[in-house]
Amino acid sequence: MKRSLLHRVRSARGPADHFWVSLFCFSGLVIASFLLFEQQIHDVVAQLDLYLPRTPAQHINLALLLIALLALDVVLPVPSSMVALLAVAALGGIGGYLVIFIGLCLGAWLGYALGAGYFRVLSGRLGLHQRKPGQLAYRLGTLSLICLRGVPVLAETSVVAAGMQRYPLRAFVLVTTLANAGLALAYSAIGTLLVEQNALLVTLLASMVLPGLFLAGHSLFKSLRRPALERPLQGRFDVSYDYPVLFTDHLFDPLNPCLHQQLSAGQREPVTVLAFADEQLLKSSPQLSGQIEAWFAAHAGDLRLKAPPIAVPAGELSKTAEVLQQLYADMLEHGLDRHCYVLALGGGAVLDSVGYACATFHRGIRLIRIPSTVLAQNDAGIGVKNGINAFGQKNLLGAFYPATAVINDFQLLTSLSRRDQIAGLAEAVKVALIKDDAFFQWMEQQADALARFDHPASRYAIRRCAELHLGHITGAGDPFERGNGRPLDYGHWAAHRLENLSRHRLRHGEAVAVGMALDGLYANALGLLSDAETERVLNLLTRLGFNLCPPELALKDAQGRSQVLLGLEEFRQHLGGQLSIPLLNRIGASIDLHEIDDRLMEQALARLSSRSAAAPALNEGCAQ
Repeated sequence: MKRSLLHRVRSARGPADHFWVSLFCFSGLVIASFLLFEQQIHDVVAQLDLYLPRTPAQHINLALLLIALLALDVVLPVPSSMVALLAVAALGGIGGYLVIFIGLCLGAWLGYALGAGYFRVLSGRLGLHQRKPGQLAYRLGTLSLICLRGVPVLAETSVVAAGMQRYPLRAFVLVTTLANAGLALAYSAIGTLLVEQNALLVTLLASMVLPGLFLAGHSLFKSLRRPALERPLQGRFDVSYDYPVLFTDHLFDPLNPCLHQQLSAGQREPVTVLAFADEQLLKSSPQLSGQIEAWFAAHAGDLRLKAPPIAVPAGELSKTAEVLQQLYADMLEHGLDRHCYVLALGGGAVLDSVGYACATFHRGIRLIRIPSTVLAQNDAGIGVKNGINAFGQKNLLGAFYPATAVINDFQLLTSLSRRDQIAGLAEAVKVALIKDDAFFQWMEQQADALARFDHPASRYAIRRCAELHLGHITGAGDPFERGNGRPLDYGHWAAHRLENLSRHRLRHGEAVAVGMALDGLYANALGLLSDAETERVLNLLTRLGFNLCPPELALKDAQGRSQVLLGLEEFRQHLGGQLSIPLLNRIGASIDLHEIDDRLMEQALARLSSRSAAAPALNEGCAQ
């Protein structure tokens, strides 16, 4: 049955459809209001002549008032077109032009500053601090920023959105200044012509509708100049993922139903399974391999384990092309297809390499992650990223591939060394710093218990950290990191570099702790993070047992440059071209910066080194 035109219009989802509907409705409302109240408005304007400025001082005062009204248009319900018209009528074409241009520029810069959070108190009162760049419907382009300068409401919204999205500041100032110059000229010319003819309605409609007509003409020109056969076909589809993260104890106890429920869900035929396990885990828990085989034997009716757990090199040694090829060979040897399951047991590095193999073998094999380290249970195992190192760069090759399920067995953590138990807590500190100030306060209160890896405190920290990571992945609107904003990478640009410089002597969590300390001091130098909050961050990391000044921080290259700071360029390339560094603006919240002041970062590095040198006793307990 054919659907009605009304149904098709109401069902349209494209942003362009909503834009044109909104534009037509807004224009209709403006026209209707002026038709109803045109005579009253003309009467008001006719009386303005009685109040026009007569002396130079009055001209200056009126000009300053009009500039202030235009500048505050972003936070006050001021009709900028009316103000611009009044400026031309009262101050003439040239004076009106200058007032309009200065007011529009100040308003644009104020809107950007509010969106970027430079005025934190006012931004907080307006609720802008609660919005994240990834939550905006679309990213502004230069053309949109120019065209929207003359559209009521959207002009103010666009500059605030530009600040929230960290549109490059220099480009923003240049683009908006040029656009405001043209808009002020248009206001001045049209106003001078039409105000003299007492055509108020036409003047106001022109100031509002002309930008919309420009957008329409631009879109029409683009569509007409392209032959029909070259016009793109527009398609869209959504993929829904169920992503359970489960917590249990003694996963391979035959009486524990957790794994069986995940493997047999929706299956009518016996399920084929192949298990890969971190070789270090198999050595530290020699009984584990037998427990896994016994567990599958107890469920032989509907589950088939193809082979005893296959050992995979531990840590970063697993993230090589050679190990990846061996994983492929094992999967091929055992005849895995896309309906089979792979169990990956191990730390984050093993989960990364096995996950990458599963993502690319037969274009995707079902994967269940069973993290065996603190870091993997509260962070690496929760994410949807997989990959290996290549060409001397960390995670250069990889894929986004969500696991079918993630199962955290706390008992797997009890055999870890104390160093590995503590190292994983760095990611808990990280996610608390960027997401949850209450969780950070709890960690401060429980720092001694966490440093001892007391089970109740450690269980809660792992679960809350996993909860916050999962919430970001599933709720921030960018699980596959299409944008540049990546708050979960807080402290990671330096951490990746430190891991490479130490040839992975430093655990990932240990390197992240140093990276967070360095970025905290840099944010403090910029005035983003207060002295008191910076001290709280450094104190918690120290109390947990992290050494915040490993020897790799002091390494220099042949030109005398800090080897650590060279990691900024590597991180920029990893992100895809534009540098985006998350920095704290308070505990529990972060913003993204796209430029780093090398001088201030060097000072932060020196402050971190001097702080650690002044308190060597606090760092002696950190394993090297």
